[in-house]
Amino acid sequence: MKLSALEQIPLFVGHDVTQTLDETVALAQGLEEIGFHRFWLAEHHNTDHFLSSAPDLLMARIAAATQSIRLGSGGVMAMHYGSLQMAERFSTLTALFGDRIDMGLGRAPGGDMLSAHALNQGHVIHPEAINTLIAETVGFIRGTLPSENPYANVVVTPAGHVQPQTWLLGSSGQSAAWAAEHGMDYAYAQFFTGHQNTGIMDHYRAHLADGCPGRTLSAVCVSAAPTRQEALEQSFMAANFRVSLGTGRPVTFVKTSEMDDDTRSLLTQYVLSNEDTIFVGDYDEVADKLSAFQDAHHVDELMLISYIDDVKVKVEQYRQLATRLI
Repeated sequence: MKLSALEQIPLFVGHDVTQTLDETVALAQGLEEIGFHRFWLAEHHNTDHFLSSAPDLLMARIAAATQSIRLGSGGVMAMHYGSLQMAERFSTLTALFGDRIDMGLGRAPGGDMLSAHALNQGHVIHPEAINTLIAETVGFIRGTLPSENPYANVVVTPAGHVQPQTWLLGSSGQSAAWAAEHGMDYAYAQFFTGHQNTGIMDHYRAHLADGCPGRTLSAVCVSAAPTRQEALEQSFMAANFRVSLGTGRPVTFVKTSEMDDDTRSLLTQYVLSNEDTIFVGDYDEVADKLSAFQDAHHVDELMLISYIDDVKVKVEQYRQLATRLI
């Protein structure tokens, strides 16, 4: 099995911003050592609890500190950028780091509409136009813009023989066929919805354009530890984030030890009632759940996300799962 990881870079209460970003680099280095295939960074805006507002800049920093692991955006939120801008940034990354770069493009805003207006100076792209923007970006990257496109004669620099892998992110399944028809690989954010239809990846493959590699991955949330009880406690940080989003209360990332008894009781009930949202258990149990998920969904690769305040503990969790699955 191919294993990869996604980071939103949560800022835990009491942690330093620079320290947290440095630990993200250390996480990528640890993942490379244990054989993870790729490491992606999310994009979020107008939030003080995630530090992932500029994934392409962070990719450059991490790529310079690693040797072989693929680095990608999970994803760049296309509505905030021009097609040429995205193509130039990722062409620059491939010129610097070769065939290690993934351009994952998302259609969501990655924040509220106020920040979307600030990012676009009030010219927020309409949802129906995002697919056109993404197709144009991919056309720039591949040099395949049709002659009738007004930008057909625009040159993307720096140009090279290596292109980034182009991925489309989805969380509803509606984008699967579109990604396939446009020759893009497909990533499904199961951790975001807590559910994935078992037919999505087969639906994607049924619509694949000729010559498209047709790579697929699903991003899932995990909490694995030496014992199930430790994993349950560890999962409270992820559960607290999801419950906060669902109830509209402020999002904070705090250590489990700093949560009061009522919060711990609430989060225990949430985790036990939403076993498909966070895969919780000892290392063997979570590895078995991941294997079963891959078999059921016919997905090529699993991308893991977790919310743990100690980077060494997070790397060890991933190491133990890699030992059992890679």
